[in-house]
Amino acid sequence: MKVIELRIKPTKTLFFNEENFFGIYGAEVHPDDLKPEIKLNMYGNISIKGVMPKLNLTEEYVVIVKPDTQGKYDASYIVESIKQNKPTTVDDQKEFLSTILTTNQIDNIYAVYKEDQDIVGMIESGEFDFTKVKGLGEKSFRKLQKKVMDNIDMSEVLIFCSKHGIKYNMIAKLIKEYKNPSIVIDKINENPYVLTEVKGIGFKKADEIAKAVGYDMESSHRIDSCLRYIIGEENANGHSWISRKQLLNRAIELLNIPKDSIENRLDGNPKGVKCVDKERFTRDIVYEAENYIAQRMTQYKTMSTELFPKEELDSFLDEYCKNNNVELEENQRQFFYDWNENNILFLVGGGGVGKSWIQRILLELIDKKNLTTALLAPTGKASKVMTGYTGRQASTIHRKAGVFGEDEEAINPITEDVIIVDESSMCDVFILSKFFKSIENSNARILFVGDDFQLPSVGVGNFLYDCIHSLCIKISTLKKVFRQAYGGILDVSTKVRNGQIFLNDDADGRIQFGKDCVFWLSESKYVRDGVIKNYKNVLKRFDQDDVVILSPTNKGRLGTIELNKEIQKIANPSSPDKKERAVGSKDNQIIFRVGDLVMNTVNTYYVETLEGGTANVFNGDTGKIIDIDEEEKVFIIEFDGIKVKYKFGLILTNIVHSWVTTIHKSQGSQYKVVIVIIDKSSKYQLNANLIYTGFSRAKDFMLVLGQAEAINHGIRKFANMERRSFLQELLQEFNRNRADMLPEFKEVEQSIEEDNEEEILCYL
Repeated sequence: MKVIELRIKPTKTLFFNEENFFGIYGAEVHPDDLKPEIKLNMYGNISIKGVMPKLNLTEEYVVIVKPDTQGKYDASYIVESIKQNKPTTVDDQKEFLSTILTTNQIDNIYAVYKEDQDIVGMIESGEFDFTKVKGLGEKSFRKLQKKVMDNIDMSEVLIFCSKHGIKYNMIAKLIKEYKNPSIVIDKINENPYVLTEVKGIGFKKADEIAKAVGYDMESSHRIDSCLRYIIGEENANGHSWISRKQLLNRAIELLNIPKDSIENRLDGNPKGVKCVDKERFTRDIVYEAENYIAQRMTQYKTMSTELFPKEELDSFLDEYCKNNNVELEENQRQFFYDWNENNILFLVGGGGVGKSWIQRILLELIDKKNLTTALLAPTGKASKVMTGYTGRQASTIHRKAGVFGEDEEAINPITEDVIIVDESSMCDVFILSKFFKSIENSNARILFVGDDFQLPSVGVGNFLYDCIHSLCIKISTLKKVFRQAYGGILDVSTKVRNGQIFLNDDADGRIQFGKDCVFWLSESKYVRDGVIKNYKNVLKRFDQDDVVILSPTNKGRLGTIELNKEIQKIANPSSPDKKERAVGSKDNQIIFRVGDLVMNTVNTYYVETLEGGTANVFNGDTGKIIDIDEEEKVFIIEFDGIKVKYKFGLILTNIVHSWVTTIHKSQGSQYKVVIVIIDKSSKYQLNANLIYTGFSRAKDFMLVLGQAEAINHGIRKFANMERRSFLQELLQEFNRNRADMLPEFKEVEQSIEEDNEEEILCYL
């Protein structure tokens, strides 16, 4: 079929999809390009359709088209490529600039740059420095830059995306890096596995494209990408490394090439992959993070000095107890001696042992020395909880340190004398590496607080477990549980922690524990209706911000995705005066509506704010949709008073509804009311640690729906808290290499084979 080149001006947008860039436009044809074979419709125009950038009406484009023989519009043509001619002369460039800038701003540009310089080309390549131009602010420049980038021939890259089932916004990062879409296509053809650097495109998708373009199946790029993909899957499950045998077997299965080719790469130097002791493979960045954490923790341990004379510390504790008519239990009092003698320390214990109270006392003690304090947590929810029980402002680690620059220096270094990190079991190796890099005070005292029975981090590593079991860092453990007078939430949570069964397997109906805990036990088919009915009842007395539904899973009838759709109908029903937008495919469509409670699931940096600045939104931050701007194609979401813009194309990958969340995602949070689903449909996911984590989120009231048999099955099974990581052995290695190894550690090290682990931990 013959293709035709035309100059056209779009006159009307008939259809445009922001997610896949498929558009249909009505357009005028340039009079000089009207030929006998060009058919016009009754309005004297043509319609064009295909994958293309969003077109500006009345601006001229050059298109290559072919007749659309099956189109529903008269004189319809399919676009094969589309571009705007780049302005080259000074007059053309000035005219182009005038569509965005004022005459004074244009004059000021040419006062800085010569008239024979290609201003548009400099903006396109990133060489143009708007800060040198008087009167040209960042906002105006960004609008101009967007127009310049939109003016580049995008059709080649868009058609490539359409052909291979890739969304344009997925490779926007590459286009931003390489400046020109044509270069991006060249890079992909040269090495399709460059696509794996982009969120949303994994090895398998890149491999499909590589095969389609006839790429060498034994290339080093392909093998290296596959190895990183396999290790990345292990990282996604929390493990730092994979054995050589497992890695090789899985690579053979995925690559389907001779074993020798893969082994040669394993024994060579695969990009981004590190081999440890010839048998364990990890990503460079994972090993570097764990190594750095171990090194810095050992340094702080080496710096340990006594801060208060023992007599002064005893006097303070005695006076505090007398003034407040309280008594410190033996292990609680011992904690203060441990903290006083160690620059790095862990405070470990379950719910109800007094960890929060102990921290409040510690803050009063710190004030005696006029020391500065930073209170930190890994998530926004956890930092709010910390603010609540300490009465002092806490922050997330990310926000306190700020985003790291190219030189790996923290934008906002942590300078305080005392740093307390709560919910330390939730910290993965990357956030901890950034945390230690952020600390500017080499004499800082660092206290990590955590519950060793809770689930480990969603990310890579097993920080709390590894530090405890390394026997290298001082651990102060609280064991005695208080506040069980009513036999409610805390009592039930403690029983779960101890593996104690408190329900008969055949128990049924409503069972109450204390004043604040109810179990509704029924057949699985009734649980969903029970959740919805009880949520409606709870909203009669509590605000929806104070209530959460917890499920072990995202999938299925009782998973977060389906339940959030049902809860939305109750908490934020559709209304003619509420803006909403459906996103995703027809089979997996989700409606986001103004007023929805949502959670951000990806660390997102430099998000544009409503006021025109930028902000950072982190994984786990919760907020509310306050507006949907169809013209700008953004959701406006408020996170902790900061209103940010999320593009329509990013909403599915970054945002989820948060009325219902997984138990794992709720870790670190607390709610007045918690509804927990413990159903036999999730039987294989259940364990005592998961159930305990869910139960311990509740402050005022907890409702559990499920079956006694499923609950008891979970309580009898304890999670394997071990993960394949390097931190434990790296801590031991750094401590062995210390010339001034502590005498008590030497004694413990010698007795490891003779004593059991519990006795050793008590000793420490």
